[in-house]
Amino acid sequence: MAGTHGMSRTPIREGLSRLWQEGYLDRIQGRGYFVARVTLQTVHDNFDVRRLLEGAAAARAAERATPDDVALLRELAVLPAGDYREVETVNAQFHLAIARTARNSLATELIERCLGQIDRFLSLGATPGQFQSGATEAHKAIVDAIARHDASAAKALMEDHLDCGSQRMNEALLRGEISGVGVK
Repeated sequence: MAGTHGMSRTPIREGLSRLWQEGYLDRIQGRGYFVARVTLQTVHDNFDVRRLLEGAAAARAAERATPDDVALLRELAVLPAGDYREVETVNAQFHLAIARTARNSLATELIERCLGQIDRFLSLGATPGQFQSGATEAHKAIVDAIARHDASAAKALMEDHLDCGSQRMNEALLRGEISGVGVK
């Protein structure tokens, strides 16, 4: 592959290694790299980690939010009625804005990685309507708690929001509405 594109093997190896570390590829000794399968366990694990990270980020955001932060969060809380990509982009921006408001760059980076995995899961066939219902209202409630500087409410509301998303994704998977997911 490197020769075809006039490149050294080193950046190809580094890129593949990074994709493997981030869970996008599986590595089989002596055979190479393959696109990682999405399993029910990987979906569950992702939401579990998001719940921990984003719940804590929402609580911290409530402690640190400025009026400008709250104004931006209110703007991003409303998901558009659009195609999958547009809805997912605004949703990710909302969740990352909360992480940035928490002023923790490592948490923001980890949440961004989790959101990338969720995007991968959803790109397997989900439609925005499956996950959009109630999300704007949940986002607004989270922002209201952050604006009140109510850390415990912000955390609980974010955790409830992610629990709802996890439940909806599991239901869609079980109904076969998202393809390419295996059980592991």
